Amino acid sequence: MRILSFLLLFLYLPLLSAKEESKLPLWEFGVGALPFRSNHYRGSPQSKLFTFPLAAYVYRGKNVEAENGYIRGHIVRFDDVVIDLSFSLGLPVNSDADRLRQGMRDLDPTFELGPMIRYYLWKSKDGQHFVNLEMPYRAVYATNLQYIDHVGYYSIPYVNYLSRPSPETFGWSVDASLGIQYGSSGFHNRFYNVDTKDVKPGRGYYHSESGYSGTQLALVFSKRVKDVLVTPFFRWDYLDGAVYNKSPLYKNPNFTMYGLALIWYFAKSKEDQTARTMVK
Repeated sequence: MRILSFLLLFLYLPLLSAKEESKLPLWEFGVGALPFRSNHYRGSPQSKLFTFPLAAYVYRGKNVEAENGYIRGHIVRFDDVVIDLSFSLGLPVNSDADRLRQGMRDLDPTFELGPMIRYYLWKSKDGQHFVNLEMPYRAVYATNLQYIDHVGYYSIPYVNYLSRPSPETFGWSVDASLGIQYGSSGFHNRFYNVDTKDVKPGRGYYHSESGYSGTQLALVFSKRVKDVLVTPFFRWDYLDGAVYNKSPLYKNPNFTMYGLALIWYFAKSKEDQTARTMVK
C-alpha cells in the first residue's frame, strides 16, 4: 500500500520536457526517486516525509498523451476549445497514523475520471509561453483493487501557465496553476464525515455538504539534461471557508505538498512524435 501511495502521488505532477518538440520520441520509459513531504490529507495538521523509488513514462500520441503528471485523450476539438478525457488518482489515508482519525477506518486510494474542457487563452508569438483555462469534472471512485465504489464528484476549474525551457531560463520549464476546488457531499464525507460509531470526546458527529472545497496553487519546475529529468514541485491548498471546515477531522487550513523528482530515462522509441502535443 505504501508503494501504491507514492505512485498515486507522482501522477499529480505535470512535467514538461526540455527537448525540442520536433525531436521528441513517441514514448520513453525511466526510473528514479521521489522524496516529498505532505499532510496526511487536506485538513490534517500532521505531515510526513516520504522517499520512494518510482517508474516514469511518457507517451506522445496524436489522440492520447500520457506522462507522469497526466493522461489525456481528445474527445472533441473546436479550434481553441478542446474537450478531453481527464483522469487522476488520489492517495490512501492510514487512520492509525493520524491523531484526528484514530480508531476510524483507513481510506483506500481513489481514481477520478470525467470530461475536461480546455480553452486556449493565450500563446506567445515565439511559442514559448501558454495560458489555458481548464475545467475538469470527474466522478471519484475508491478501490483497493478488490472492489470499486463510487464516492462522489470533484471539480477544479483553473488557469494554467506553461513555459517551455529556454536559454533565458537556463533550460528550466515552468508549470503554474491556480484553481478553485468543488466537491460533492459524498466526496467531502469520505474525508470529513464522522458516523455515530466514530464519535468520542472531542470528535462529534458530522456530515458535510457539497460546495466549495478550497483554493489550490501548484508550481512545477523541470529541467532535462540529456536523459536525466530534475523536477522540484510545490502544491498549496488554502482550505479556509470550505464547506467541511466544521468537521472535527479538519484542523489545518493549509495543505502543502513539496518535493523533488529525479528521473533517468533509459529507454525510448526509435519513432519520433509526429503530431503536436495537445496542450504544450
